[in-house]
Amino acid sequence: MAVDRPVGRRHSPAAAPPPGRWRRAALILLVPWLAAGCATFSDSMSPIERDMSAGRYDAALATLEKQSHASRDEVLYQLNKGMLLRMQGDYAASNDAFDVAKKLMSVYYATSVSETTSSFIINDATRAYAGEEFEQVLVDVYKALNYLALGTLDDARVEVLQSEVKLREVAERLKSSHYTDDALARYIAGMIYEQEGEWSDALISYRKAYEAYKKEKVYARIGIPPFLKRDLLRLTQREGLTDENEKYRKEFGIDQWTSADDLARSGEVVFILNNGLAPILREQAKSVYDPVSNIAVKIALPYYQSRPMSVARVEISAGGASAASAVVEDIDTIARDSLDAKMPAIVARAVARQVVKVLAARKAQQAAAHSSNNRDNAALAGLIVGLAMNIANVATERADTRSWTTLPREVQIARLPLAPGQYDVQAKLYDASGGLIATRTFSNLKLQAGDKNYISLSWMPSQLPEPRRSP
Repeated sequence: MAVDRPVGRRHSPAAAPPPGRWRRAALILLVPWLAAGCATFSDSMSPIERDMSAGRYDAALATLEKQSHASRDEVLYQLNKGMLLRMQGDYAASNDAFDVAKKLMSVYYATSVSETTSSFIINDATRAYAGEEFEQVLVDVYKALNYLALGTLDDARVEVLQSEVKLREVAERLKSSHYTDDALARYIAGMIYEQEGEWSDALISYRKAYEAYKKEKVYARIGIPPFLKRDLLRLTQREGLTDENEKYRKEFGIDQWTSADDLARSGEVVFILNNGLAPILREQAKSVYDPVSNIAVKIALPYYQSRPMSVARVEISAGGASAASAVVEDIDTIARDSLDAKMPAIVARAVARQVVKVLAARKAQQAAAHSSNNRDNAALAGLIVGLAMNIANVATERADTRSWTTLPREVQIARLPLAPGQYDVQAKLYDASGGLIATRTFSNLKLQAGDKNYISLSWMPSQLPEPRRSP
């Protein structure tokens, strides 16, 4: 404890702020930063995801709408709102939300100078969220699926055209990423073009989906879905592409398939399972040495935490016929790969940011110490200011944990051709060991020749894992 001593006029307390004033100044500096650093974006989604896992989509939507969110997070609010409305079956309102998100994505993608500066000074989460590249593509895909559920095929076609434009931009921009194409977007486009009778465009889209499943590393686990193999055989046969058809026959080992004419005389049920929840971003602390400045800093980095899936496959049946589902999109792997590709740049920004903050803290500490002629006050002032700035640096160094968390972990599709008529379609959900998890029935589905009836179901485990906290 410091001992009061008599001092002369030359060293009166008026010459420098007393210790109490430095403490108050430090507290004023610290409070807003400490308050801002208490929770991440991913933490705010926990109550919403609990309602989702229990199937309470209306409650999840109500919680989302009650939460306050910064204007820079408006894209995420609209994306999550759109997905929750889709889960409720309100496809028109879902597309309204997705429309807002898409427009903001376009605006925010060209990051302003002021945002770049603020994100460097504070952290990456201060920038307006424009969506990851795969999220920008998937919002077009889900808009198309909403239109298909509403029976507006032409509107769905517009969305897949926009997804194709986005994929060209992604392929040009992300040379180092494994995500340069999206097999699900290509496959949905193929189905839509085929339904519209645009055979050549449909075949091109199916080929691109086939190439993505074979070449893109993010699809290594999936392989080529069985129905895509038959799509390629059917359309190459229809277009008279004998050599290509023969190549697929040998590669797939398939000699029989539904011809284009037979499929046109039938209706078809297309069942889409949104399985589980996409991985969620968490943050972890890392100590890094910067050889340029000779400073060791502690930085916060994002990492993905996967969520479990209880459903391994689905079998749909109607009118004595059945079809099994296949995985067509692995969002968990796509998200991880996208983050891995960007991690070197994230680390470089975080290290540079912290080095600048450490150097600024040292300068401020020295300036505070030199502002007083009293040795004790100078030491205390420097100590308090340095401590305050160092704590503020730690508090503001947060990872950007924003992501479209209501996306599924994976997407499965099953296709079932049926004669025109009215059907009750039953979907049986099985776990990895073959055990039946649940049965869902979709009643009174009407099918006409050449038409498709799109059914969507979201399914996630009743309990989600608690977040793993960074040490």
